[in-house]
Amino acid sequence: MRAAVASTERLRKLGRALLGLYVLLMVAFLLAPILAITLGSLTTSAYVSFPPQGITFKWYAAILSHPAYVKALGLSLLVAAGSASAATVLALTVALAVHRYPTRLNALLESIVLTPIMLPSIFIGLAFLIAYTRMGFAGTPFGLLAGHLVLTTPFAVSLILVGLRGVDPVLERAALSLGASPWRTLRRITLPLIAWSLAVGWGFAFMMSFGNLEVSLFLTTPTMVTLPVAIYTALEWSPLDPTLTAISSGLVIITLVVLLSLARAVRIEHFTGKVRS
Repeated sequence: MRAAVASTERLRKLGRALLGLYVLLMVAFLLAPILAITLGSLTTSAYVSFPPQGITFKWYAAILSHPAYVKALGLSLLVAAGSASAATVLALTVALAVHRYPTRLNALLESIVLTPIMLPSIFIGLAFLIAYTRMGFAGTPFGLLAGHLVLTTPFAVSLILVGLRGVDPVLERAALSLGASPWRTLRRITLPLIAWSLAVGWGFAFMMSFGNLEVSLFLTTPTMVTLPVAIYTALEWSPLDPTLTAISSGLVIITLVVLLSLARAVRIEHFTGKVRS
């Protein structure tokens, strides 16, 4: 009996060790390209090399000498912030309708809103280009913003629905029974309880818009270029330019800042259901 228990314990330890090794290898596999790009941007040579030939930050400073990249960065930040904010507001209305009124019509609405997640982004970008050209606002800031809005709204809807499903409906009914109007209940009870899901939804929508290439590639113009499109275009002519690796690592840094900010503001227990909002 003791031998069997000891054998089972050894198998459990072995399983945990193998699982830990597997997770470590997967994390290393996923982070290796990011690490290579970041280290490659620090090279002292005039071309990308790994491992880097010396350490320098001059390629990051060189970004400022390229007004086109600075302008593209500003446009990407503006579009990402605008589309994320609009997507959060739109997603809140859709999520409230789907959660509170689970009718067939609202189920269809949810399916339509979530459809862009299931389609290849390049097909969506091509569809936007054709539709917006016929509608007369292709190549305009509004067309670019609308394309990113359609792309980012599904992520915001999914995350806000997680927050709404974690709210105890008794709290809302109690507020209504005490004389609060539906709008006041939403503003004073529901929204504070799902504030974390609104923040996460906005953050994910921002990241999806900021790093998007496929949709932006079809909706930008020579005078209106987002940063991912600028990098993609420059790679065709100078694929070994360390400035491009510096810009790419900067994109990673911005994404990490957003992720870390969300991680500090939101506990993972909200997603697992162990803590109520």
